[in-house]
Amino acid sequence: MRRWTAFPAFPALIVVIAVVGACSGGGTTGSPSTAASASAAPPASVEASASAGGSAAATSAACNPPKQDGVKLTFSSFGGVYQEAQRKAWLEPYTALTGVEFTNDEASSNATIKAQVEAGQVTWDVVDVGNDFGLDANKDLLEPLDYTLIPRDEVLENLGAGDYRVPDITYGVVLGYNTDKTAGKVPAGWADFFDTAKIPGKRGAWDYSEGGLFEFALMADGVKPADLYPLDRPRAIKNLDTIRNDLVFWTSGAQSQELIGSGEVAMSMIWNGRAYSAKHIDNRPVEIQWNQQIVTADYFVVPKGTPNKDTAMDFIAWATCKENNAAPSKYIPYGPTNTLATADPSKVAELSVSNADENSAYFDDEWIVKNAQMLEDAYQAWKTE
Repeated sequence: MRRWTAFPAFPALIVVIAVVGACSGGGTTGSPSTAASASAAPPASVEASASAGGSAAATSAACNPPKQDGVKLTFSSFGGVYQEAQRKAWLEPYTALTGVEFTNDEASSNATIKAQVEAGQVTWDVVDVGNDFGLDANKDLLEPLDYTLIPRDEVLENLGAGDYRVPDITYGVVLGYNTDKTAGKVPAGWADFFDTAKIPGKRGAWDYSEGGLFEFALMADGVKPADLYPLDRPRAIKNLDTIRNDLVFWTSGAQSQELIGSGEVAMSMIWNGRAYSAKHIDNRPVEIQWNQQIVTADYFVVPKGTPNKDTAMDFIAWATCKENNAAPSKYIPYGPTNTLATADPSKVAELSVSNADENSAYFDDEWIVKNAQMLEDAYQAWKTE
């Protein structure tokens, strides 16, 4: 089983050279590291792979997609400010460059991919999925990615790129808090999330067994991030029982943003981009505690049986090439996955990877996928007992 044993070095790996320039319609370039380290030399392994002939050829092809006027792709992601950032950063420029037109679906779901493929009625062409999908366990549902086009050698190897998925953005699952509701108190980590005597108020939680709630319950109970897996479900559930009556569950990023922004919850587990939007777009009294965040990524996949497979591969290659991969960071603080791409300077301090340290956690994707049913059964049993 692959563990994320090397992933805690992730922030160091992304401190690579900034490459300034753009393909037609491209976005910002460089690294999601801090400004002070942006000029640091890349790790030798990255430098070598980036200079390899195969990688150069892939980059050239990725950044120069063919004109395909009138061709249509359906792009499925998670909606809200995230998908709006993807639309502005990738979809609209790609249409201007190639003529490919996009239909957006804001209901990305692993179950929907499975249902479409098994019914032989695939309507999604490119899907943005979470870290719990796109592994070999899902290969019967997905098209193998075309790495003669997609610059795999430039993508952070510890993000888990594979035959069926390639990472497109990095983000963090963090502790967001409403400063009005915490009355000036700053939660130090997940132990304070579980301590309603110290900081009163409701707590927001993603209603999803694989989203991080078990991990946060264990860290709050003293488990070190490096020791989370295999997850100790009984220990996590015992801690969750202590705040059962104070939990408010959310099922979408938009809902999490509203809950923390309105003050309906004093604290919430939340994606860092949503907390950022609550503060900077909604102008709500929301801050992030980065301590004990979970650093993770989203991935592009192509459902098996799409009639637009080749066009989908062209788009994925273009969106992950160094000139374009960081473009969403102009609109939301989610970082690039291409080691040669540079995040927008105004968002660098707000990136998950910029705030990662020895206390950060990382999902063990393969363990989660292998044990998904066990996690779901334990979670539902706890919720309904």
